[in-house]
Amino acid sequence: MANRMHEGFKLYKKGHVKIELFDDDLMIFNVESSKKGNYQVSMNENVWLCDCDDYQYRGDKEVGSFICKHIWAVLFKVMDMKSKS
Repeated sequence: MANRMHEGFKLYKKGHVKIELFDDDLMIFNVESSKKGNYQVSMNENVWLCDCDDYQYRGDKEVGSFICKHIWAVLFKVMDMKSKS
């Protein structure tokens, strides 16, 4: 987990997280990955989803407990936004 968190932090610090929609009920982000292009991360009803292969493979097996580097990157972005408001 620490490696994915570290990789997510690097994506966030490099400015690779873009907001598509930020609402109380739904959040959608575009995360530019270091290797394979862009991934969509969304949060709806407190459930985080990512369309990357890592999340698709592990997320089905570890429902609610797996966080890929793209979700970590978004979490850092959201924390930063909330600290400035």
